[in-house]
Amino acid sequence: MEEKKFSFKGVIQKLKEYVNNYKDLAYLKFVGTASKLSSALLLGLLILLFILFIVFYISMALALFIGELLHSYALGFAITGLIFVLLIFLIIAFKRTIRKNFTNMFVRILVKLRNEDDDDEA
Repeated sequence: MEEKKFSFKGVIQKLKEYVNNYKDLAYLKFVGTASKLSSALLLGLLILLFILFIVFYISMALALFIGELLHSYALGFAITGLIFVLLIFLIIAFKRTIRKNFTNMFVRILVKLRNEDDDDEA
């Protein structure tokens, strides 16, 4: 029987293969995570766009309705504009709470994505 001899060249070759495989694995994990994040971001932007359309049309309807009630479309649009200004002041007043809630939401989403990646590997 032939005995296998220890070879530094063989070890170095296997180490190079291991490093290349690990690099490829890290790249594929990055691509998977980046694709999930980008698709989630795109979906979020699409939902935001539709929400903006809905808010626009509802605010137009509200302005026209108030204008009909007050017999002045200009006054209806002014009152609707004041409602949005009030909403802006409320957002500014509670910006720390809103920022904290958004931060927590994003952390939960990222942890969920990480857990889904771990489940896929198992």
